[in-house]
Amino acid sequence: MEVKKVQVNVDREIAEDAENVMNEIGITPTAVINTLYREIVATGKIPLSFSLTPEQIATMRIKEAAMRLPNKKIETDEEIAEFFDEE
Repeated sequence: MEVKKVQVNVDREIAEDAENVMNEIGITPTAVINTLYREIVATGKIPLSFSLTPEQIATMRIKEAAMRLPNKKIETDEEIAEFFDEE
C-alpha cells in the first residue's frame, strides 16, 4: 500500500478535545481519517451534515443587514456634531 500524507489545519483546542475522545476509545487520528475517507469512497458522499445553527444564521443576517446600511464619511468636528444631532 502506497501512503499519501494529508496535512490539515485544525483549531488547537478542538483537536486536543477530539484526540482525548479518540484516546479514550483507543483509536488514532490516522484511523479516524482513514475511516472517513473509506466511507466517502464507499458511499460517494461525505458522512457529515454541514449546516448553520440558528444563531449562525441570525448573525449572518445581521452582518448582511449592516452591510446594506448607508454609510457616511465624517471628516470634521462639525460633521460629527451634525451626525449625533440627527434624529
